[in-house]
Amino acid sequence: MFNKNMIDVLTQINGIADSIILKYPQTIAVSEQRDIVVSCDVSKLDGEAFEDIGIMNLADFLNIFKLFPDGSDCSMLDNTINISSGDTSSTFIVDNIALMDAYEQSPVQFTKTEEAPSVATFDLTQDDIKKLKSASGVFKTLDELMITSQDGDIKLSLAATGSYNARSNTFDVMKQANTTKEFEIKVPVENFKKLPVSEYEVRVKYNSANDDYRLLLVNKSLEGFKILMSIIA
Repeated sequence: MFNKNMIDVLTQINGIADSIILKYPQTIAVSEQRDIVVSCDVSKLDGEAFEDIGIMNLADFLNIFKLFPDGSDCSMLDNTINISSGDTSSTFIVDNIALMDAYEQSPVQFTKTEEAPSVATFDLTQDDIKKLKSASGVFKTLDELMITSQDGDIKLSLAATGSYNARSNTFDVMKQANTTKEFEIKVPVENFKKLPVSEYEVRVKYNSANDDYRLLLVNKSLEGFKILMSIIA
């Protein structure tokens, strides 16, 4: 329970959500603004099953493990997680799940999104993510990430379409893609910056009945780790 792999992945999720209901085998986490949702198959990280665990402050919980740099043993009893290593130990009282309705998420939203047709698919690399995050620090007024499908390619652009000034600085990354539709959608740069640096297959999903787009990012190195991102209307 709570081995190094689990702690490493929870640390990445913590960049998106700080309150979470941990479930085995699948945990769903949602951002405070409810526009980013993460699905993690924790059974791929740790084979030891556990009962549902409510944690309102994930950052505080993860910081405990920094006190045990050489690893630790964990167990749970009476809503308390016990952590120990040698002659050092700590306890963490989990939160009441009955009071965490806002963080109770169903995996059905991932199933339904995956069933929707993809109008574009492309790979997003660690280098792409690092470039765009670094550029957002340079071009601080560019608060949107535009995703444009045109002529069979995808262009990722930092932009400020809400600006009164018709002209602005730009930063673009071109990606080869499989596309079936031309479109231009956008997500907040602040949301993109929360994305854990990894390798993803990005699937742009489209609901023609509602004229609605969503981004599904499937991690290519961590099986069962997926992210849904909402599009700016």
